Amino acid sequence: MQCPLLYRFRVIDKLPEKPSPAATRGTVVHAVLERLFDAPAVERTAAGARALVPAEWEKLLAKRPELAELFAQDADGAQLAQWLAEAEALVERWFTLEDPTRLEPADRELYVETVLDSGLRLRGFIDRVDVAPTGEVRLVDYKTGKAPRPQFAEGALFQMKFYALVVWRLRGVVPRRLQLVYLGSGEVLTYDPDERDLRGVERKLLALWEAIRQATESGDWRPRPTKLCGWCDHQAHCPEFGGTPPVYPLPVSGGV
Repeated sequence: MQCPLLYRFRVIDKLPEKPSPAATRGTVVHAVLERLFDAPAVERTAAGARALVPAEWEKLLAKRPELAELFAQDADGAQLAQWLAEAEALVERWFTLEDPTRLEPADRELYVETVLDSGLRLRGFIDRVDVAPTGEVRLVDYKTGKAPRPQFAEGALFQMKFYALVVWRLRGVVPRRLQLVYLGSGEVLTYDPDERDLRGVERKLLALWEAIRQATESGDWRPRPTKLCGWCDHQAHCPEFGGTPPVYPLPVSGGV
């Protein structure tokens, strides 16, 4: 949806991408907010959560040693200290948006997968699933960036509607609420879906998958220039920047 050519570079060509300080910080913050609920409710404090940040960074670094290159030029450790402090600030801000002492998530980092009648397989991870005593379901996703402007909110919600569709197909229950928690700006975006919404998402996904299928067969993956191009790791391979994509590794049909 963002850029067909970028999809090709990532999914088909599997071109490597440099670790991002922002994305890595997001991974650490997500881990802290997941781990926090291991503790009894009374122990879920902002100070306790902040204290988890360095340990979660070390765990992540042990799993992905290549992340050390983020601070390869940080001889005195000042950059790392600042980066950790920023992660701690995001974690602490969460406590101004939600009260973890009053939450008992039904699931955290829940893997969900379903197959639609068309045969299309959908899967993903949901940050948090809350279930009320009445059975109503809330899906929650943490974002370490800032909330989008209102005119771009629909795009941000598409991910949550995707999860809602999967949960509906799996459990037969439409989630009561979808909630995006933006730690970067201290805002919460919510949406209450219905069956009509989710059927619309399903139609959109089927159309998207058909477009992917056709592009896969033809090898015709078009770049879609946006302001995000400035942060793309693949400019050297992108025609928009004078680059040439790698030789297409799949068979091409239709003489394209």
